[in-house]
Amino acid sequence: METGLVYLDNAATSWPKPPEVGEAMAAFLRDSAGNPGRGGHELARAASRTVDEARATLARLVNAPATKRIVLTHGCTDALNIAIHGIMRSAMVDSCGGAKPRVVTSCLEHNAVLRTLHCYATGGLIELDVVTCGSDGLIDPDAYLSHCDERTILACLTHASNVVGTIQRTGEVGHGLRRRSPHALFLVDVAQTIGHMPIDAEAGFADLMAIAGHKGLRGPTGTGGLYVGERAYPDDPDSPRLFCERRGGTGMKGVGLDMPTELPDALEAGTANAVGFAGMLAAVEAKCETEHHTERALTARMLDGLHAVDGVTVYGLPGVEGRTAVVLFNIDGAHPREVADRLDKEFSIAVRGGVHCAPLAHAAIGTGDDGAVRASVGPCNTDGCVDALLNAVAVIASGAAVG
Repeated sequence: METGLVYLDNAATSWPKPPEVGEAMAAFLRDSAGNPGRGGHELARAASRTVDEARATLARLVNAPATKRIVLTHGCTDALNIAIHGIMRSAMVDSCGGAKPRVVTSCLEHNAVLRTLHCYATGGLIELDVVTCGSDGLIDPDAYLSHCDERTILACLTHASNVVGTIQRTGEVGHGLRRRSPHALFLVDVAQTIGHMPIDAEAGFADLMAIAGHKGLRGPTGTGGLYVGERAYPDDPDSPRLFCERRGGTGMKGVGLDMPTELPDALEAGTANAVGFAGMLAAVEAKCETEHHTERALTARMLDGLHAVDGVTVYGLPGVEGRTAVVLFNIDGAHPREVADRLDKEFSIAVRGGVHCAPLAHAAIGTGDDGAVRASVGPCNTDGCVDALLNAVAVIASGAAVG
């Protein structure tokens, strides 16, 4: 795609999307745009096939044991809300024997997690424990687990920070949680890692996993999913289950006012974003095996270049190992939003300045309320894109005016 814009905000959403995405969405609207599960005619059946294929694809990407355990959502925030509200309103809360239930999370979580939990904590319904990270953005698994006890009903941990890109040892935490707090469920946010690295929900001891379709998978916005494991929603109908917070029409059960009890319909009321999932399927099929290698090489180039610019502070891990393609930095004496604005208006470089919907992460690494500048590469970027950023940062850091 020919464009004068250098796009380095792929952690927010990938761009440009593969051309196959728009083509698939246009074809769906032209040929298959019935309401999935709401009718027996050909258009409805065609839409249902797209939705079923999207579910199966996400199940494969997270190694789910059954496709029914993928609930299609309108994005990762939607998935996180379904999971958290569902746990807070489930019979699992009663496992504390009348004591106030505890939820453990980390300072690195997105506001989709923290704000949702905050509403329960301020209402006095839960005891919320937020585990901090080191200056490198890494959560120590042992330190995290030390906050978990017999009252813990939910533990939340992002797989990778959207602020500094540090990849967390979620599998280690999940394994330890099963031994330390066997009744607690483990919720993992893979918005920043799916599509960039292998994901295995069961091997990582995740009971719930929130998925974004528009970042590493390069699909359209408004697509995502929630993996729901056996411990969160047992096949045994008499066991405590995730509560169905969203209610409405489904393709499985039309008679009666009770929701279906079988996955995925039990948690999937309303019309799915079938046209969006058609685009997401096309994006997944268009992925190239060398994409992750390209992103790592560009991230290493960016890190090396920024470290060499006087007046620039780079946060997180020093090198490319153990991080996603996210780089966070500040320029001495310049507000990050001002830097991002200048990069956009004067250099046609798209980055993001601020706190990135994760204010506690910025507080933990020392960037405070102002936050920092985040640059994140994608598979369509080149060495030239990174070099353009480095040259522009050097100009801003030197205080020189643009001619």
